[in-house]
Amino acid sequence: MSSTRGSTRFVIVTGMSGSGRSTCLRALEDVGFFCVDNLPSGLLLELHDTLAERMATMPIAVGIDARAGQLLGDLDVALNKLRDAGVLPEVLFLDCADDVLIRRFAETRRKHPIWQAGTVTEAIAAERAAMLAIREHTTLRLETTDLNVHQLKRQVQRVFDPEHSAGMRLTVALVSFGYKHGLPRDADYVFDVRYLDNPYFVPALSPLTGLDAAVSDWVLGHGGMDALSKMAGLCDHVLPLHAQEGRALVTIALGCTGGQHRSVTLAEAMANHLRVLRLGRVYVEHRDCRVGPASAEP
Repeated sequence: MSSTRGSTRFVIVTGMSGSGRSTCLRALEDVGFFCVDNLPSGLLLELHDTLAERMATMPIAVGIDARAGQLLGDLDVALNKLRDAGVLPEVLFLDCADDVLIRRFAETRRKHPIWQAGTVTEAIAAERAAMLAIREHTTLRLETTDLNVHQLKRQVQRVFDPEHSAGMRLTVALVSFGYKHGLPRDADYVFDVRYLDNPYFVPALSPLTGLDAAVSDWVLGHGGMDALSKMAGLCDHVLPLHAQEGRALVTIALGCTGGQHRSVTLAEAMANHLRVLRLGRVYVEHRDCRVGPASAEP
């Protein structure tokens, strides 16, 4: 049995009820995972060994949520047993803002899984408190507040699709944005590049974006290269540490005023730099750029 242990990717999907766990499991199933929902924590190692014996290296995903009740307290023990057996479990925690969770339960007319009496708001608060211990084991947190089911599915598959991440468990997401539209909710690192000269005030460049060579060259030639060097220095230091820790996703946000020129240029330049490190997959999203998403590593 020991020869099969550690060779199978083992992902535990948990988080707040209503944050998209079912959608996440379906997305994982579509990319080849064997998915099980609401399995008691104490059976995780037995499930791994049974499936590893019969299905070789087929990846496994297990959904665990607040319906497990007191069994959530067994998760810490179960994770230690998996690690002692040579299995490296990944814990994906799905989170969402309370007001959006309340709206989702109202729209679907579903009962909150741990609701006994009182309001949905009180049930969500009780669940969030119960989930605090699990969050300590999280290797990946996805904020689903602003994601629809299709966007969540794409996000999950970017990180976990074995066809696109062979041997690379870390995914680095670079997000350009405009401060006037608000900060990205799920950013691990945020770089403010509004101090750089703004090509918006150059008439020939204003209607273009950072995806255009003329804008990119101008930004990099007006302080952008120095900014890139300093930001890259931090990323070169911390990303290998995140990979060593077992993190599945690190999100780096770069913001300028409108999200059209400076942040777009530097997000693309940073992506090119990070791909050379080969720590994992790198993709870029231009949240507020009028042209839309620009690039993703194949």
